[in-house]
Amino acid sequence: MATYKFVAKDLMAENVICVNPDTPINKLIKLLINNRINGVPVIDKKGMLAGVVSKTDIIEYDGKAQRKQKAKDSFYDDTNGKLKEAFDKISKTKNFGKTLVKDIMTPHVITANTDDTIDRLAKIMFDKKVHRVIILEKKRVVGIVSAMDILNAVSTMGYGSNAFVTEEAILDLQERLEEAEKSIKSLRDVLDKIHGEK
Repeated sequence: MATYKFVAKDLMAENVICVNPDTPINKLIKLLINNRINGVPVIDKKGMLAGVVSKTDIIEYDGKAQRKQKAKDSFYDDTNGKLKEAFDKISKTKNFGKTLVKDIMTPHVITANTDDTIDRLAKIMFDKKVHRVIILEKKRVVGIVSAMDILNAVSTMGYGSNAFVTEEAILDLQERLEEAEKSIKSLRDVLDKIHGEK
């Protein structure tokens, strides 16, 4: 019986909403709220990935075109709910004037290719301690894969069949993702303490 290894293009969410560096922050806020998303990739005029921008970047923007360091990986984490109250408040009260996406975005990008296998995607997420990866094809954004997409794909495979993974591998993947989540939470706690002491 033939087996098939899932690759990024099988798992990814397509039709990714993107913005460009010159998108006004007020427009970005509306886009995030209307689409119920935490962040978006930023693409340049040639359609190439230039960075990412998230709710955390908006919340932490201090009006001087500077971001706090902890916003670096915020696009890649599952923050919906944790940031909702702060984001809702800032989106209604803070005046961003002529501030643009390029003033608050981070050029730090974590990517994979459409033909990267599910285990490669899991390794990227584990090594980088993130929950989502931007998928590129010929250097252009074509999708996003989240940790939940991977777990969903794994859960559809029969544990007793000839699928390419075993039950042990599935449990190991789940443990790795849980460990990554704990590491991210621990780092957030440390950073919150540091910022709270200033």
